[in-house]
Amino acid sequence: MSVRSLARKLGISATAVSLALKDSPRISPDLRAKVKQAARAEGHVPNAKLAELMSEVRRSAQPRYHATFGAISLFPEEEPWRQNPTYGHLEPLLGGARARAALRGYKLENFWLKAPRMTPRRLAAILEARGIHGLFCLGSLEPDEVFPAALQRFAVVTQGASIPGRMHRVVSHFAADARIVFAEIARRGYERPGLAILRSGDRRTDHLYSATFLGEQERAGTEPTVPILRAETWNEAEFHAWFTRHRPDVIVGHQSATYFAEIEGYLARHNLRVPRDVGLALLDKNPDTSRYTGICQSPERIGAAAVDLLLSRLLLRDFAAPEFPKVELVVGTWNEGKSLRSPRPVRSSRLETQ
Repeated sequence: MSVRSLARKLGISATAVSLALKDSPRISPDLRAKVKQAARAEGHVPNAKLAELMSEVRRSAQPRYHATFGAISLFPEEEPWRQNPTYGHLEPLLGGARARAALRGYKLENFWLKAPRMTPRRLAAILEARGIHGLFCLGSLEPDEVFPAALQRFAVVTQGASIPGRMHRVVSHFAADARIVFAEIARRGYERPGLAILRSGDRRTDHLYSATFLGEQERAGTEPTVPILRAETWNEAEFHAWFTRHRPDVIVGHQSATYFAEIEGYLARHNLRVPRDVGLALLDKNPDTSRYTGICQSPERIGAAAVDLLLSRLLLRDFAAPEFPKVELVVGTWNEGKSLRSPRPVRSSRLETQ
């Protein structure tokens, strides 16, 4: 007998009969007993395999804890973004990784590699005891610091280019981001771009910003070329000598917010207006998206991509230092602020207007 036929016989809805047969708490115990007795009288036998399958479907629809990834860094501090705003991007990066891990049914737990009395060998023992086989590394303070050998037996994915060597990694597409910036400033009529970049930032980006800048100048035929200003901190005399000698009409920067504020103060003192007289474009590190035009990188997307890459390495049992590292590139997004002129209008050809 079908559920509908049984419902008609008992004078109740088919939904109530179905819920009663599933022992739903929404149906009173007396009515559940009545429905099951009537069903047995009609020869109804529950489909055990179907019940098992539906139970599994209902369980799988609920978020469950499967395992844990470890998050580490080679920074001396446990949470370096709290001590130094330069590394503020690490917090949303970790947040993006944690959200993606949770979506995949995993927990991402932070471990302080350089805690007092902690060593890479000891941390490896802790991770193995916890059954943790995958590590997401946030990078290092010193760009030349090598990843510890004791942790290379795990599946490891890092972000950025701060740790040298053969490692799976997710990186901002520095070259593509720089090409977008230089194409935009050319489209707006600027002809003599100058690049101001952190020395440490040049190393951390694998010199791709500076290499792309030099390549773009060569292809554009800029003569004489504007040399790169590499400076870790603001030095007005140094900036003045560079600016007055080479006269860039747009400054492309990979610098701190305070450095860019000093640039704007210098230009104002010399009666140069932004963006009419001198443009400003950022390669990343945008402290005010309503003010500055340029690229905005997405740490959250980089963190999420790193977890996806780490999952693939775990599924393939890809432990130890990889022979053929996987590198995933994440392109930033263009932010239209107020520090560059508007693009020049595109003139239609005579044939197009006829």
